[in-house]
Amino acid sequence: MPTDMPGGYGEFLRRYWASQEDIPKHERLRQAITASIADGYWEPGARLPTESEWAAATPCSLGTVQRALRNLVNDGLIDRRRGSGTTVANIHQNKVYEPWHFLFRRPDGGPADLLPVYTKVLARRVTSDKGPWSAAINQVGQDVVQIERIVTIDTSLEIYAEFHALADRFPELVEPPVTDLDGANLHEVMAAHHHMPVHHIRQQLRIETPPARVIDNCDWPDGATASVINVVAYSVDGRPMYHQDFYIPPSPYILDLGTRMKT
Repeated sequence: MPTDMPGGYGEFLRRYWASQEDIPKHERLRQAITASIADGYWEPGARLPTESEWAAATPCSLGTVQRALRNLVNDGLIDRRRGSGTTVANIHQNKVYEPWHFLFRRPDGGPADLLPVYTKVLARRVTSDKGPWSAAINQVGQDVVQIERIVTIDTSLEIYAEFHALADRFPELVEPPVTDLDGANLHEVMAAHHHMPVHHIRQQLRIETPPARVIDNCDWPDGATASVINVVAYSVDGRPMYHQDFYIPPSPYILDLGTRMKT
């Protein structure tokens, strides 16, 4: 089975080999292979060079190559099997299935008895404003697209959702009519455009009195306290994709925070 190396080793190194001399070589090789997979340079199932081929074509010793490849296996990005060599893993099989966190059910319902979800975009704007999202999505001088939505659970529970992502990186969220985003799962829109699913997420919970913009747009009782779930999602190369805050009022429903995986 031949190695798949589009453009040869020289092209691979030109595009993906980090120039920072202070980064250990095993980490530079790991980062280069990770970035190339995220970029679509290799398709799932593509056969990667052997350890000795990597050592001959890069500034890495055999031991350095072996360490980098072990780390990539641990990252879930490559598969190594005796007799078939090293191949790119199908990361779509391990993507987070519903990282939108609206998995509500009634107290007497089972894990599969999830309530229906409806979304409506209130506003979308592109702005250079900074805020809590800026550090999370690496906003350094760029504009962000901000999308405010109402998420309705089973026609009775209203959640206010505020979403931020880098506008230039994700034009698929900026260019379509706003109405095209009603009912859309935004992470799926991003994944389809970039052929790259959400790889992992970070969740944090805080309790606070919601700001006026939340109360004004939701049918909440006066004085309600909100549980706010903050979510930052990352692609396979470790870059943040988006930052979201979900303002959830008290309700009789159970929110399932378990990770749902596509199998």
